[in-house]
Amino acid sequence: MLTPPVFVLLASLQIAAGSLNAACFQPWALLICPSLMGPLLCALASTKDESEALPKLKSLPFAFLAATLLLAPSFGYLYTSMRIPKGGAQDLARFAGRQVSLEASVESALPLRGGKNARFLCTVLHATRRIGRRFLEESCDGTTLLFINRESQWSGKLSQGSRLRCSVRVTSIRDLERNGRRGYANYLRRMGVTSLSYVVGDQHLSFVPAVSNSSSKSFGRAFGDFIESERSNLIAFHRRLLGSEIGSLLTAMVLGERAVGLDSTLLSSFRAVGLSHVLAASGFNLTIVTLSTHWLCRRLGLAALPSNFLGFAMMSVFVAFAGNSSSVVRASLMCALSIVCSSLGRRVHISGLLGAALLISLAVDPLSVADPGFQLSYLAVSGIIFILAPLSEYLKSWISNRWQRLFVECLFTVSVAQACVLPLQIFYFQQIGMLFLPANILAAMMVTPVTVAGFGSSLAVTFASCGTPLSSIFLVLASILDWLSAFPLRVLVSSVAWLASCSWAVLCAPQISAAAVFLYYFVFVLLSVRLLNYLRSKSEPFSEIQETP
Repeated sequence: MLTPPVFVLLASLQIAAGSLNAACFQPWALLICPSLMGPLLCALASTKDESEALPKLKSLPFAFLAATLLLAPSFGYLYTSMRIPKGGAQDLARFAGRQVSLEASVESALPLRGGKNARFLCTVLHATRRIGRRFLEESCDGTTLLFINRESQWSGKLSQGSRLRCSVRVTSIRDLERNGRRGYANYLRRMGVTSLSYVVGDQHLSFVPAVSNSSSKSFGRAFGDFIESERSNLIAFHRRLLGSEIGSLLTAMVLGERAVGLDSTLLSSFRAVGLSHVLAASGFNLTIVTLSTHWLCRRLGLAALPSNFLGFAMMSVFVAFAGNSSSVVRASLMCALSIVCSSLGRRVHISGLLGAALLISLAVDPLSVADPGFQLSYLAVSGIIFILAPLSEYLKSWISNRWQRLFVECLFTVSVAQACVLPLQIFYFQQIGMLFLPANILAAMMVTPVTVAGFGSSLAVTFASCGTPLSSIFLVLASILDWLSAFPLRVLVSSVAWLASCSWAVLCAPQISAAAVFLYYFVFVLLSVRLLNYLRSKSEPFSEIQETP
């Protein structure tokens, strides 16, 4: 049924489709497919049978809603196009193909990859070029991606806020497109990068005294340094207590594998069986932490307002340590909106929460829709909301045993989530984990207690580092929680290694087009609606029999 929360979610998905088209720098003509899909989704959500969809178009309210969904992709496309960073007349890219002396300020360091260069996002300040025997300094702006050999003596000395002067060879984003690297060029554009700079020789690099920052920037940098320091302490504590492999795995489930740096063999094993989300500090982990806090507050008899406050505080701590990955941002927005609704005494609709979180994410950063993690997170949760919720109602009428019904719902949850992200997995990674079902069932039993114990242990270590008289008690509590989580983690690692050792654990697939992805979701929606209507028609007579005295 097309309720207001369902309409909000459908509208946000339509806007996201238009934003994705613009973020991937595709022509506007491709908006035709998602635009036509909007009224169809509205018709299918408004009726129990697709055959009733066309007569509904004569209704003025339905026509208005359908027109809104029809125009939503165009709105997302225009809004995202306006938010795409564009280089100005003084951008460094105008020196593409030349060697200049660059003065820039380091904004952040990107994660190290398999290449030979370290990469730094830098704000361009000045550029000096040689004209004959003269050197001409010109004002420049824009953001450049600085490449420096990771073996260089300077690569380890550059950090956020460093101001440097070096001799670089400049390349524009358009040069990447001419070389057939359009995907990488689009990725850099979404980050705001307008040029690439390759350092020429270490002898041409020097540091420049940095200009003092404002108090707001100093506070932000101090807070970031504090989080990094505490994150390092947590990693060292877990590794010292549980060993390198298990300690790193526990920390990865709380902070994410990017912050920890897991062993490549262990990481590939989890990815092979479809459990990479367990290592990504995902929204599922955040949901576990928030719900566990709420449950504990209820057991302690706290009122609604203090419980909501503590839940929001634990959510903020988790986000601060885990980072702003797409799934964490999505779950944190949904949890925050749920807490606000609960505090105001309003009823919570899960579809409305997801739609509102998606709209907020697109409003703040519309280019984030091109991130594969963003797409996988929202599509999986959308499928669970639309398909699993009605399916659960059907199972209640057919399976009376609570534990049997819980096991079947767990099977359907994993299967529905996998079906929702299957084409994107093939599109981005060209592989499918064939053992995703048993692996995720096993992980579901292990992840919840381990995440709660790991987060509690990390919180205790953080309190212990404050130097209070209770520091020794907090350290003992953290050690106990780590010890409790060690056994299920070892079972999980052994089971994952055994599943990944199967020769048919991973199925490699060929590259598919975006049109094939759209066709899959079109057919998937039609089949899902038909299946749910069939199950609803079967469950209604059963419900009437139960209600008969």
